[in-house]
Amino acid sequence: MLIRLCRTPLVAAFFLSVILTACSDAETATRDSYARCAVATTPIASVQGARPVSPLIDQQVTVQGVVTLVQSGQGLYLEEPDSDQDKSTSNAVFVQSTELPDEVGPGSWISAEGKVTEIRKGRNSLTALTDVGDITQCSSGQTLPLTSVALPLRGLEREALEGMRITVNGTLTVTDTYQFRRGKLSLAGNGFQFTATEVIAPGVEAIAYAKKNRAFTLRILLPEKTGGSELLASGSTIDGITGVMAHDGRRSRVVIQLMPAAEPPSFAAPGQAAEGELRVVGMNLYNFFNGDGQGGGFPTPRGARTAAKFTAQRQRIGAAIKVLNPHVLAVMELENDGFGPFSAAADFITTVQQATATAWQAARPADDNTGADKIRVGLFYRVDLLEAMGPAQTLSGPEFRRSRQPLAQLFKQRHNNEKILVVVNHLKSKGSCPDSGDNANQQDGQGCWNLARTAAAMKMTAWVKGLADSAGTDNILILGDMNAYRLEDPVNAIRTAGFSELMDGAPGRIYSFIYRGQAGTLDYAFASQALQPKVRQAFIWNVNAALPANMELPQPWLRFSDHDPVVVDLRLHQATTSD
Repeated sequence: MLIRLCRTPLVAAFFLSVILTACSDAETATRDSYARCAVATTPIASVQGARPVSPLIDQQVTVQGVVTLVQSGQGLYLEEPDSDQDKSTSNAVFVQSTELPDEVGPGSWISAEGKVTEIRKGRNSLTALTDVGDITQCSSGQTLPLTSVALPLRGLEREALEGMRITVNGTLTVTDTYQFRRGKLSLAGNGFQFTATEVIAPGVEAIAYAKKNRAFTLRILLPEKTGGSELLASGSTIDGITGVMAHDGRRSRVVIQLMPAAEPPSFAAPGQAAEGELRVVGMNLYNFFNGDGQGGGFPTPRGARTAAKFTAQRQRIGAAIKVLNPHVLAVMELENDGFGPFSAAADFITTVQQATATAWQAARPADDNTGADKIRVGLFYRVDLLEAMGPAQTLSGPEFRRSRQPLAQLFKQRHNNEKILVVVNHLKSKGSCPDSGDNANQQDGQGCWNLARTAAAMKMTAWVKGLADSAGTDNILILGDMNAYRLEDPVNAIRTAGFSELMDGAPGRIYSFIYRGQAGTLDYAFASQALQPKVRQAFIWNVNAALPANMELPQPWLRFSDHDPVVVDLRLHQATTSD
């Protein structure tokens, strides 16, 4: 075609020289392209090697293959089908280039020249060609290669698939949605995943369980134009995926090219407490900081960045309280700024009163001592139903230097004078770990600060028993965020002290928090032996932890916190006949 165009006698002489020059350039470019496509190349499998780091690091190579994925402004993934028959080596490589020829896209067979590099050091590095000199399209319309894989996949098994286009068949379960707004998810091939120490006692078996979960997990990245368009919750199931085992700059992540729709999540509102029952709700407020209490003072140390975001947070919390219609609220992560008219406590009372259309008060220690932490626990109650018997009690001491001080209040029901002692806690988190010592991570699955949490739990239960004895009641309800999973030492310490965890042995998925795709219970309700027969129902309302943050959600009470609330309905007065 080029020759015929250059020899046409119908073109005016004035344009002939221009055309001949263009034809000459085109012929030269074509010959150069043919030459580059015909040159001997290094098999991509040889570039990858069988280990995380390429054996050809820093060498200049030329490779060829089919483009399977183009990432705008970053580069492309190139796969050479049947590069070798060694299943321990990947047949694909990332070609890093901010500028790609317009004609190059999925299905293009290209030749690329560059330096072999590992992008990001360590076990999560990505083998790539950088300082790319030439990218030449040799042909187009090639069939995209596809490798069928099954979970679990361990370290070197994943390395052998780096950059390759894969399909994973079978049912996959959504586990981690925290970065769903950015199009990032985690899927698991072994169903809904629990934190190891939620279901297995701390120790060697718990560590093995966690490792198994990781092998069954795939991190994925949704396509740019569809990421976050369909709401997904942890626990949703998907029937297989197809995509490229790519990299997000931090670790491997399958960029999705085909994923069936999942069943939309459904979150039902619970019924309200029956007539004559007392509903107590434990609720983590996710850093309820109201600035200066007059619309200013943002950003706050731990809470909302702006007044508008705090207003939205307060509205979601209020909507949840309206649905639950509680009589006592035991809260965590309340700003620790006293009880004044502009305090977070006063703001929270206004929120609750608007939600329930009833009058509420805060339980206050005699000296308003709520500790020195930026956040604190709180107890709030309906004054038409309950009377606070004296000031609230709090416990300080070395055991609570890192945990928040627990708060206890003795209540009397106005209609029958039945008493109950309600206690709220918030133990030290697993973060900010020391490098050594008894509170360092002991590698048994419980994380760091386990000893501090256990000591606080033991001190708290002994204190609570003393308060109850002095008050002349054996009705004790302990709630709070213990920052320990169901089979960990602090929770067992409370059980050993004679209190029953009200969700122990309950059917179904029991969890109140999801961290990195692993579900477990951090939020609890413990009853004394005398109170336990008076519990009509207890449940965790899963409306927060399974849902992505910072998303528009179909109900105003969804994702009001990162923890799920614990609900306990009690009938303190036991009738002499069946009721």
